[in-house]
Amino acid sequence: MKTIDKNELKQRLIDCGYIPQFGLDNTIENLLNLENIENPAAYEMLVEWMNTNKIRRFEPIEGIDLKFLRDTLKMKDPAIILAYGMLLHDPKRNAIFLKRQVDKRNVFNVK
Repeated sequence: MKTIDKNELKQRLIDCGYIPQFGLDNTIENLLNLENIENPAAYEMLVEWMNTNKIRRFEPIEGIDLKFLRDTLKMKDPAIILAYGMLLHDPKRNAIFLKRQVDKRNVFNVK
């Protein structure tokens, strides 16, 4: 498996709009730690994104798929990769967590 350069990843996140003062280092560590989980699919997705700037579709996990994460939760690609890793690690609990984020967004977007 290809090792990702931490500085290159940091610059890519900044280019995506992540702000160093708002937990960027934690996001970097969380992304790099995907290499150490049992299922390598999320880390492979990160490597692919670093190489191509694209996220591949994945089969829904407990009703959560790429479209839900991108369109409903408005996640950027790095957040999608982290969410995918969460879903692979503990599908039921993390799907509930992600679905609850929709409710939280709706509370703050009341017109």
